Amino acid sequence: MTSAFISYSHQDQELVRSVAEHLQADGFHVWLDEWDLKVGDSLIERISEAIDQVDFVVAFISNASRDSQWCRKEVSLAMTGELAAKGVKVLPVRIEGAQMPPTLVDKFFLDATGLDAMGIKERLARDMAAHISPSRIIPTRRTKPQPAVPSKAEDGPIRIVGIDAQGITAPRNDGTPGSALYRVPVLLSRRPDSTWGQLMVQNWDRPPQFSTMHRPGIGSVSGNAFVLNGTTLQEVERYHLDTLQLAVAETNKQYDEIMRRHKAQADAEAEARRKHEMSVASALDRLATRFDSSSSDS
Repeated sequence: MTSAFISYSHQDQELVRSVAEHLQADGFHVWLDEWDLKVGDSLIERISEAIDQVDFVVAFISNASRDSQWCRKEVSLAMTGELAAKGVKVLPVRIEGAQMPPTLVDKFFLDATGLDAMGIKERLARDMAAHISPSRIIPTRRTKPQPAVPSKAEDGPIRIVGIDAQGITAPRNDGTPGSALYRVPVLLSRRPDSTWGQLMVQNWDRPPQFSTMHRPGIGSVSGNAFVLNGTTLQEVERYHLDTLQLAVAETNKQYDEIMRRHKAQADAEAEARRKHEMSVASALDRLATRFDSSSSDS
């Protein structure tokens, strides 16, 4: 499920809420402050966590949002994550013809002039899908083949290699349900692509085996970590680690099968192109012979 954090000024709340509802109806997971923030939450911590985990940050830029300290902070956090290659992509939406802030001045933006909430949603949904699975990929530059080198160990199946101690958050412990839980990032052997990440989330939610303490819906991929947002280290040690290992193994198996099918399809397409090129060359040779004969006859 593609996820998006929405940054906006509350003066634009009616339009933004409508866009968010349309995106949700289309199957996107939308993080909106009025839906996801709870009384007592640390604003900086919750917003930072959300931006670190989503695929996109949709920034509604209006005259009101330009003057909002929180909007500027959210855009700054999002741009920092994008520049640090954490995977988040910032999608600016200009409303009211507002001037773009300096942090977004070189970003191609959606000009929402004349668009209603549904029109904005359709453009965002189209572009998010294009970012996730681009339809026009620039071919790799043709270069002289290099000698084959043995593959590195890290090029093999993805493995769990540890816990990111710096990424562990603190529990709220305010007496509310779930307040003793916190965020635990489980480090992977390398940063996976979006296909592997989506499969891993699905296999965490529905693993081959799981304990009575299993918590579906709390897992997401962020960089080179699988983040469990709503657990404890003790739960990870006693219950979740075995489930994670099973989910990773199943994900690697499914991912390899998908890559095998993609390679088989690419090989088949390449062979079809080769046969077509040979057929064209043969036909051109035959035609050239006939043209030469016609010239001799005349």
